[in-house]
Amino acid sequence: MKNIKKNSRGIGDYHSVPGIYEGETGEDMELIDDEDTCGAEELESLFQVKCRIGNELAVSLNSDYILHLAADSCFTRVVAGLSNAVVHIFDVNVERAFQVSSVASVSTPTENERIGICGVRFLDDTPNCLLVGENNGVVRLYDLRTQREQARFEENIENTEHFSYYSRGRSMSVRKSINCFDSNSNGRIICTGTEQYQGDVFLFFYDVRKREHLGGYFESHENDITSLRFHDKNPDILCSGSTDGLINVFDIKEETEDDALTATFNAECSIQNLNWHTNIYEQDVISCVTDTHDFHVYLAEEGDIVAKFERCQIAAAAKRKNQDNCNVVGAHSNGNGDLLLLTGTNNKGEVLRTLRLNKNLLPVADFVGNKQVVRASVFDKKSGTLVTGGESGFVTLWTKEGSRKEDGGSASNSSEFKHKHKKSKKKTPY
Repeated sequence: MKNIKKNSRGIGDYHSVPGIYEGETGEDMELIDDEDTCGAEELESLFQVKCRIGNELAVSLNSDYILHLAADSCFTRVVAGLSNAVVHIFDVNVERAFQVSSVASVSTPTENERIGICGVRFLDDTPNCLLVGENNGVVRLYDLRTQREQARFEENIENTEHFSYYSRGRSMSVRKSINCFDSNSNGRIICTGTEQYQGDVFLFFYDVRKREHLGGYFESHENDITSLRFHDKNPDILCSGSTDGLINVFDIKEETEDDALTATFNAECSIQNLNWHTNIYEQDVISCVTDTHDFHVYLAEEGDIVAKFERCQIAAAAKRKNQDNCNVVGAHSNGNGDLLLLTGTNNKGEVLRTLRLNKNLLPVADFVGNKQVVRASVFDKKSGTLVTGGESGFVTLWTKEGSRKEDGGSASNSSEFKHKHKKSKKKTPY
């Protein structure tokens, strides 16, 4: 770890929307995307798990994308961050209710600045403390019980002397944009990743309890930081990804950035998102989706690559003809320890399927009724509940076919949505 130095809009209308499933794709570069590589009967036998819409809400009528989703540790709340800088919070409960519990307008765009959301996270094990990152360099902490901002974390731009070491003597009076952030598993540390500024990029750390800036790393990446993910159990372990193609693993309890940097992988492509998983040998692995929609899996400690699939291979595994329309959303772990890859299409977005990693990518589930290009997803491995959001502004809760109460399934797998709204090189960071 390298030197850490001290130093809305209004609410849109909500409605449930029925869905129709169709296939997509052709082999050329045309926008028509309506073909699988096999017939319906073979597709049925390959994707034996059928998931359908348990409930679905349109969170905006103004063509606003859902770019970010997050859930609390018990999956009782899901939060959606939109391209219009508005955040919506949903309650999920066993009575099949998926309801809007509150709405937080995290920014008011001015004539000179359009603020966007770079991520949303629940801070701790409770569903009450929500972190919202803004690309202008601010992370805000909201208490959802009062619907008020409790704290904000940003660079101390009034006291630039703390940052002279980072900037090689350049002024740091300009607040740098951030692309991503995350909080660690015990809710004590927040880390933000910046865009490149005057040749430098930074990881900034903040102490949540003391509400203070702790310092940062500045030598491990050479271009925009695009993904940050703390280990889900070990609060000291952090991985970062960048457009420079590097994935770095840090142990932030070490005194210096050099000592903290425990592993580096070169994906040789810009990183889109990272996630932590545990394999059957109880080893930590990191999944990576690149900007070219390739999928990599690495052993976190050894640095070995476990699996690497290019976009064409993923499209083939999903039984789609046109690889250029293949959209890789992200990876999740289920209750059996399997690593599942969620993938769809980029044209009309009607195809959404999951693949299981087992040396190769194997078909698992088909999501019947999807009607948008999916950009974000959260998955509860305990109940098997998946929530997706995307370019048409729908938040969708998926249920397995036959898992509803009347079919003998568990209530947790048949949750639905209802809605209501209210107004709206120095020191360790510890």
